[in-house]
Amino acid sequence: MTFQNKILFLFFILISGFHIGNATSLSVSILSKQNISSADIIVERGLYTLTVKGKKYSLKKGDVIHVSQGLFINIGDSIKFKTNKFFLKGNDYVNHFIIRFKGVAHKYDDDLRIINGLKKIKFINVVDLDHYVAGVVEGEAGYNLPLEYYKLQAILCRTYGLKNINRHVDEGFNLCDEVHCQVYHNKCTKNDIVKATSATSGLVVVDDDLNLINTTFHSNCGGQTCNSEDVWVTKLRYLRSVKDSFCTNQTHARWQASISVDNFNSIFLKNGHLDSLELESVYNFCQDTARYPFKNLIFSKLTKIRGDFGLNSTYFSIEKEDDNIIFYGRGFGHGVGLCQEGGITMTKLGYSYVDVLKYYYTSIYIVNQQALLFFKED
Repeated sequence: MTFQNKILFLFFILISGFHIGNATSLSVSILSKQNISSADIIVERGLYTLTVKGKKYSLKKGDVIHVSQGLFINIGDSIKFKTNKFFLKGNDYVNHFIIRFKGVAHKYDDDLRIINGLKKIKFINVVDLDHYVAGVVEGEAGYNLPLEYYKLQAILCRTYGLKNINRHVDEGFNLCDEVHCQVYHNKCTKNDIVKATSATSGLVVVDDDLNLINTTFHSNCGGQTCNSEDVWVTKLRYLRSVKDSFCTNQTHARWQASISVDNFNSIFLKNGHLDSLELESVYNFCQDTARYPFKNLIFSKLTKIRGDFGLNSTYFSIEKEDDNIIFYGRGFGHGVGLCQEGGITMTKLGYSYVDVLKYYYTSIYIVNQQALLFFKED
């Protein structure tokens, strides 16, 4: 991107209030952890066309496709065949289908691709980006939150989906539906989340080089977020530590854990030998007034200690009380990027989604993806 275009871009996003939707769709592997060998696909709303080996079958609300391992297909009582894959395409303005198996039903938007796997049926939801985003927000953020918070979460989930769109491309789809990508287990059922997603349609977050950012978030930072390199390897300009007073009275702000001295020493000393003075410094480790995520506790990184002891975060102090080691901790999660409970508090206090995003991410811009594509061309 030329310097002149970058200046024009920055001017454009500062003065522009325009909103342009973008009909990008994603292919998302769904229900892969369920090992489904038999299921009913039910048209819940809209009109669908099932295409198999060049032949098309028209389906309407209430019609059922039964699929079983080996992709044996039954439609009603009269249509039966076997195939290796098929595509169920929605043709109406709004299209929903249900996958029902073992008494459990999952509803999804838009289209469905099914492939015969070696040991199970593979389901891939070909879904409009905003339908996907709304489903992810419901899975990642939860219920009964301010509309403004859902807006910022939708922007983050959309940015993540587009930034990682090729994560599973070698497997024949864009993203999976688990925490490896983003939690996406059904069509969104909450009107306020759908409304927030629609209100922010097309908006993504970029850094000052106009690249989509890594929209990492966590439950509660305990009062201070971390720099990206404090937890992972890469230093990112937009993932800088910030003080956060908004989350300190929330559900996951504080925690406590206890372990016997013998068990603590056994786990902690497996990486090397400590003399008595070094052990005393470990027993008196303190992050009470400030967070030191970059600090090593003798020879162990705080991230490793968190994993070894199953702690909620790396923001903790240690005290020895008789035969026990007590961890007094703050926060829940890795601590990088958006603190969800802090962000929720901010929106309840009247801060906008722009305010919240720019509080937790440094030197970022919230832009429409169509404008981004245009201005990234030299």
